[in-house]
Amino acid sequence: MEMNKLLNQAVKHRAFGGGIVQNVDEQHITVIFDKDKTSRVFAYPSCFDGFLSVENAKLQEQVLSALGAWKQESGAEQKEALRLSYEKTVRGIEARRITAEEKKMKAARKAMEHRIIGNMNREARDKKMNQITERLNNN
Repeated sequence: MEMNKLLNQAVKHRAFGGGIVQNVDEQHITVIFDKDKTSRVFAYPSCFDGFLSVENAKLQEQVLSALGAWKQESGAEQKEALRLSYEKTVRGIEARRITAEEKKMKAARKAMEHRIIGNMNREARDKKMNQITERLNNN
């Protein structure tokens, strides 16, 4: 993509709002924002990955194409895939840990039932079971 096409183009940043591209080189883009008239420099093309967008639809497509090529070259897509895979693994481990704790609590509850309630009559056993369950749930 020809970088000069971005000069004086209207852009929108998700936090800073609208602005105009003031300067462009191979690695950076400078934008003056309408809201506070400040000039900010962003890394190009990564700044267009969810932060900046060009209001001209054709140019936006070209920028996104350049962004896709950059991601492929830099391995950003692979890193993102690895990060998502890692997060999924961590969630799975956490779910298994919680399940194991629940099983452990259930086994402890049953063991306590058998020890404490062994020879009680049904009414007393139900009352004691409710007390035990309440204590375990409160902990």
